[in-house]
Amino acid sequence: MMTRPARPTRRAALVPFLRIVARTLAAGAVLVATELPALEARTDLPVSLSTGWRAADGDPPDGVTGIDRLDFQPADPLRDQARREGVRWYRILVDLSPFVGQPLAFAVPGIRDVDEVWFDGVRIGGLGDFPPGSDTAHFVSRLYPLPTDRVDASGPRELVLRVWHGKRDGSAFRGLPVIGNLARLERERSFHDQSLILFFAGSGVVAVLLVLFSFHSRSPADYLLFGGFATALGLYVTLGHSVWSDSPVSHAVVFRASIVVLVTTAICYCLAMLRFLGAGVPPGYRLLLPAFGLLGLLAPVVPGIESFVVPLQIFRWAFTALAVDLLVRFSVAAWRGRRNARTDLLGHVSFLLATVPVAGLVPGSGPADLDPAWRVVLLGVLFLCLASTVLWRMSEEVRRYRLAGLTDPGTRLWNRDALYGELAERGEACRRGKGRGFALLLADVDRFGEWNDQKGHLAGDRLLLRAARALLDASRPQDFVARYGGDEYAVVVGEVDGETLPAFASRLGEALEAALSDETNGSLRSASIGAELFDGARHRTPEDLLRDADRKLFEAKEAFRAGHPARAARQSSSGTWSLRT
Repeated sequence: MMTRPARPTRRAALVPFLRIVARTLAAGAVLVATELPALEARTDLPVSLSTGWRAADGDPPDGVTGIDRLDFQPADPLRDQARREGVRWYRILVDLSPFVGQPLAFAVPGIRDVDEVWFDGVRIGGLGDFPPGSDTAHFVSRLYPLPTDRVDASGPRELVLRVWHGKRDGSAFRGLPVIGNLARLERERSFHDQSLILFFAGSGVVAVLLVLFSFHSRSPADYLLFGGFATALGLYVTLGHSVWSDSPVSHAVVFRASIVVLVTTAICYCLAMLRFLGAGVPPGYRLLLPAFGLLGLLAPVVPGIESFVVPLQIFRWAFTALAVDLLVRFSVAAWRGRRNARTDLLGHVSFLLATVPVAGLVPGSGPADLDPAWRVVLLGVLFLCLASTVLWRMSEEVRRYRLAGLTDPGTRLWNRDALYGELAERGEACRRGKGRGFALLLADVDRFGEWNDQKGHLAGDRLLLRAARALLDASRPQDFVARYGGDEYAVVVGEVDGETLPAFASRLGEALEAALSDETNGSLRSASIGAELFDGARHRTPEDLLRDADRKLFEAKEAFRAGHPARAARQSSSGTWSLRT
């Protein structure tokens, strides 16, 4: 017991891989308003394309010129599910006459494989090959500039997309498509990309701090595993950067890499949390975590990544189940009052909020209408909450190490290093006029060596601990009690002067006498005490004060050996005090 504190997803990689498609042919004919409701003209940008979509499955026999013969029905691109390995055409009428003369663009936060995008019969983008290879299925952010000469006041224009859905069901869009000012949309995408880079930088800083600390930790694996989790999560989020859609790196590489870092994230997180709980690896984890590892090993080499559709879905649900299990375990630990359990629980809840409702780990749980950039920002805030709980655990461990380095293990008092720091700090404060006077008392148990030799070291240790408790009980909150060495104790007494020091020294002596007598049944009942008031002119260093106090202690011990049993507190000509009990 101490008297004072110590001084000194993107979902893209989660969603199965579809073949990069694209040839969205556009029909030249303008649909009748009764068949395709026109988008109401607006004076503000961006224009959200949330309604007015119509969709039809399959390719017309004569290509793009025959799309009018397809059976188009009203569609919701965020929720409508396409049939597997099917081609779906999407079309919508947009009236952009209020924005004549502005550079506009069609933007999609995330879209499945689009072969081509057409605006008013003009191709404005796409991946080129159809059907796309299965290894290129990837949700990416797309930005398609509209031809300025096609935006005029003559009426609505038709936007047409052709989408291939691979070997799985699913919607075409990951977020609401919009038409807006080209410069503004580019800035928004840039903000999204910068938020991804910032997230990666933050996770990297956390990982570096934990790795560096792990070299000094008693449980380095705890922090190395969480550092691996932070790094993998940062890499996974960064794979959603728009640079991948235009880089020479194929989408197959990006998608396969996302699977590897995703399973690495899950494995490192689960193992780190289990170690923070102080528990072994339960049977369920021993089964699922190796399965996750196998999935990560196969992802870079297995041909036809579309075969990973089912395993990835199972992985998502299995990881969610492990996260819920960890939530229960942390809750139980917090209820039982385990050290750091409440902060660990808070961090894990932040992780659940980040992965389920924000990142969309559970199918259908992601907020499709949330701006992608702000989704990354929210994900980053929740990750920092989780990381803060781990950094708090790290700081607590650092504090315990610091206390251990400044604490005497036998008596649980401060040790000599802590005493030197305390004397230096108080002395400097007094010299600057920011602290009140203080004194140093050194106490030594008389005839302790005889007791230790007769009764043994265990009895001696109990006596030292009992004496330490007596000094702590007799001191005040502003005092500092330390073990100076052997059977000697030091008490830094705050807010005293030459008038009050003798009374305080006598109180310490009486407390020591009672404790020693009670512990030894009267065999030992005295201690020698030397007291020295701090003098800024004479005591320039802690050693100066200790030397004078030690000299007074020596005088008190000599008096005891000379056979002066009476307690006496006397002041020398220099103003120091010598006490013998």
